[in-house]
Amino acid sequence: MNRPCKELKRIARLNLSGRYGTPMSALLLAGIIPLMTELPFSMLQQSSQPLSQTIIFYIADFLISLLSIVLSVGLLRLHLSLSRGEQYQTGMVFWAFKNHPDRCIVIGLLMFIIELVALLPMIASLILLNVSHGINLGKIAIVIFASLISVVMVTLVQLWYALAFFLLLDHPQMRAPETLKVSRSLMKGHKGQLFYIYLSFLGMHLLCILTLGIGYLWVMPYQSQTITTFYRDIIGELPPQ
Repeated sequence: MNRPCKELKRIARLNLSGRYGTPMSALLLAGIIPLMTELPFSMLQQSSQPLSQTIIFYIADFLISLLSIVLSVGLLRLHLSLSRGEQYQTGMVFWAFKNHPDRCIVIGLLMFIIELVALLPMIASLILLNVSHGINLGKIAIVIFASLISVVMVTLVQLWYALAFFLLLDHPQMRAPETLKVSRSLMKGHKGQLFYIYLSFLGMHLLCILTLGIGYLWVMPYQSQTITTFYRDIIGELPPQ
């Protein structure tokens, strides 16, 4: 029987007790590097600029998003090592650059494509609204309904494939499509639990906004460690209660 959310969070807090410094510094590193890389391109953006400059900006933005994926996998590597009582350090945020970064990127791209497909009802309804003449309550209702369908579908996609990067870390021989397939299999019967875990952090995220984002230095490591504990519980790695 899987542990309830309260127990997973308790284990996560226990793992992080006295060890917040390294996950915090790694989180800052994983956030600052893409931000500082994108800053020069954002500063060059103008309201009126050549098409070539706009294309360069979006290409750069796309490449920086891939960089973020690779850094986030390194951050997961750190949390997995911390959870298992293994050695860990801030530099682990760069772990994926030396360990099949291409597979990390392919998983990220596949998930993006699947989520894009899930957003098609909303996109189609917005296009229909723009090309049609006039706006009425019926058309607005269609857009709202289609948007709700897309939100539900995107949420399901994120829950189905939430364990893909963990599986890549534990099974580097797995190909990207296989990690998605295994993740979906493992998440059968557990999507509601993971969704509840995310909801349980909602109040903390709202408080973080009031602290101008400073609170995320504590909340994000706590959330990441809880989800890491959830993964270890799902694969049967945690000792019996």
